[in-house]
Amino acid sequence: MRNLLPILLFAAVPAAAAQTPPLARLDTVFAQYRGTDSPGCAVAVSRGPEVLAARGYGMADLAQGLAISPQSVFHVASVSKQFTGMSLVLLAQSGRISLDDDVRKYLPELPDYGQRITIRHLLTHTSGLRDQWNLLITAGWRLGDDLITEQDVLDIVVRQKGLNFAPGTDWLYSNTGFSLAAIIVKRVTGKSLREYAEENMFRPLGMSRTHFHDDNSMIVPGRTRGHGMRDREWREVVPNYSTVGATSLFTTVDDLVRWHRQLDQGTVGGKAGLEALYTRGVLASGDTLLYALGITHGSYRGQPTVSHGGGDPGYRTYLLHFPRFQGGVSVLCNLNEASSGRLAELTADAFFAAELSPAVEAGDSLAGGALAAATGLYWSEQTETAARVVADSGRLTWRVGNGRTPLRRLTDTKYQLAAGPTTVEVRAGGRLEMRSGNGERSGYAKVDEWAPTAADKSALVGRYGSDEIGVTWEVRLAGDSLTLERRKFPPLRLVPVMRDTYTGTGGFGVVLRAVRDRAGRVTAVTVGSGRVRRMTFSREEGPRS
Repeated sequence: MRNLLPILLFAAVPAAAAQTPPLARLDTVFAQYRGTDSPGCAVAVSRGPEVLAARGYGMADLAQGLAISPQSVFHVASVSKQFTGMSLVLLAQSGRISLDDDVRKYLPELPDYGQRITIRHLLTHTSGLRDQWNLLITAGWRLGDDLITEQDVLDIVVRQKGLNFAPGTDWLYSNTGFSLAAIIVKRVTGKSLREYAEENMFRPLGMSRTHFHDDNSMIVPGRTRGHGMRDREWREVVPNYSTVGATSLFTTVDDLVRWHRQLDQGTVGGKAGLEALYTRGVLASGDTLLYALGITHGSYRGQPTVSHGGGDPGYRTYLLHFPRFQGGVSVLCNLNEASSGRLAELTADAFFAAELSPAVEAGDSLAGGALAAATGLYWSEQTETAARVVADSGRLTWRVGNGRTPLRRLTDTKYQLAAGPTTVEVRAGGRLEMRSGNGERSGYAKVDEWAPTAADKSALVGRYGSDEIGVTWEVRLAGDSLTLERRKFPPLRLVPVMRDTYTGTGGFGVVLRAVRDRAGRVTAVTVGSGRVRRMTFSREEGPRS
């Protein structure tokens, strides 16, 4: 099979292209998927009651030779979250719950963390609950290979002894909240989220090919199969979930045209329901987020938007809605390599160009300013993230892991990451404050580079177990390097960051930090994995089993 060609992501649309008819431009945007030897995408564009375009490109199922059409059914991953959010809004409108109820009213098996977690916290990613996928991967589950059920998610969540942060004080994407929201629907109504959403949303909206897919073995006519490229060949990659709320909505771009109308008209729930869905999260600090109940406020080329993307094994999806146009774009792709969000933006360029502001190329710039004199290694205790500020020929770069993002100087002390609206500001004492485009803040302090001695490495070698996820990991010394051994996964090389802190890079990234007693002996490690922070693994004594 032919190689997947990299998509051309233009920062600005040439004047000649702007004169090309929208449908022809759409074909150009999706040109790489027009053959019969590649998975691809379905796309629909609407404005008010009019469907401006609905097309399929590429193959729904390479094994069966089935082409994608606007009626093809896709797993839409996290685009599902706005539908879960709306379901909880409708349930609140019925008087059976309040979005500000304590979740333990409905989920008493959740640990009492001494702080109230509300349904609204669940739906705005401000609960502090650890993310279910990160927990399961840490426990040795392989997404796409191991079947994951609603009970599997609940079982591992209720074992957690700690939160990532106090509820309402920070924002961190957590699929757990939406899975728990689905369980709340079931416990309050006696109906699964699938049944409740069908009765109260999908049937009234005429979304006849849409459902929450809570039984992974169920046959769905017209469904696509997910794909990914490995060893220069396409392979089938399909989500293996029987859990809903955070993911697992099955739908078509034709049905999503009806959802765009709902996002304007409030056919179900009315304007009050839409207002509730669109209500942004607010942190205890007073900072207002762009994230609402499973959907995000934003803008594209001067026009306000609400949107959400999705990514699961074999699928990349995006819904981009323009309230002023009373419509928008849906892009559903059945391959890991698709940039669905950028495809949606390029589609919007084709159909709404006359009403969009000129595109601005981000680019980097000669930075200078206070940060130019404060390059080095920084650590955020809040997010467990190491970042380097590097100067090269007068340009500043923000580096996290293998990612490198140019910094653009806004003022003498404030900089913007060229990739988006996130800013970094130099504060008193040389600390840095990062504010994401979503609105939450995190602090960074400068730390010293560290090269562990042979004694430091030997002190960390051993077995460590967590009763929160029921696994044991082993740190070994391989030559001069430390490696982390985990069930079902290849060894992970540990790279020192600062004293007693290591990162592991690969398919699953971790931050591993040694915990020492007063005598300096390593008695435990804490583990962070992005959406899980500071989970404790205690040292296990005795011979290896």
